[in-house]
Amino acid sequence: MIDIHSHILFGVDDGAIDIEESLSLARQAVAVGYTDIVCSSHYLIGRFENQNYNENFETLKNRLLEEKIPLNIHKGNEFALDMGFFEHEGKINSMAGSKYLLVELKRELIFVACKAFFKEILAKGYIPIFAHVERYPQIKISEFRELVEMGVVLQMNLKAVANPKHKVRYLLENGYISIIATDSHRIGKRDYNVGEYLKNLERYLGKEFFRLLMEVNPRKVIESKEIVTVIKYEGDSDEKKKTNGIGNVFSDLFNELFERFFYSS
Repeated sequence: MIDIHSHILFGVDDGAIDIEESLSLARQAVAVGYTDIVCSSHYLIGRFENQNYNENFETLKNRLLEEKIPLNIHKGNEFALDMGFFEHEGKINSMAGSKYLLVELKRELIFVACKAFFKEILAKGYIPIFAHVERYPQIKISEFRELVEMGVVLQMNLKAVANPKHKVRYLLENGYISIIATDSHRIGKRDYNVGEYLKNLERYLGKEFFRLLMEVNPRKVIESKEIVTVIKYEGDSDEKKKTNGIGNVFSDLFNELFERFFYSS
């Protein structure tokens, strides 16, 4: 599997504190099946601007080899959407040097402004990956669909699957979410101790769809290739409607198994 959203790189943002914590996260990641990780440290103008990024990246890369930890790391950033992007463009790492750019929103940003920013990024030749889409209650299902139609890629966090809101279920069941990543930060706090989440998610989605979201599309990102989308439903997107999308395949399974496996744990 490939994780395109991780704060495993030490000493750059609010992720790993030091090299030893980075290595501990790397060992956890390998243990649950990850082969590649994009070090998508925060890029927040005025706070996190890739200070020490390149130096620490090389240090981690070399230590992984020395410790014989079979994990490939790639450069990246998670950019907090801001008009300053156009001044900082040359300093922000895309995903493994590809055309994909991981982007998060400032919480107060409304959809109209969000859409305008994404249009500008697309016009620059990048493909925005909208990070942890489960965090934005102000954006409606119909608006997420509009972003996907524009060319924006939706990413959700793995642990969000444990307690999904209606909107997240709709986006996942109907194929609008193309990538699931961990957004790992620290040991004991959003780390790679995610074996049960992965196991349950694969059971819900089935092996092929699970592999698409966890391995195939993430690899296409780091190789700068077009991702695969499997949108199954083009009907009414009103949040009050019952979602049908992959309906016959996933909806009943999700409704039953989320409660059985997550809420009972």
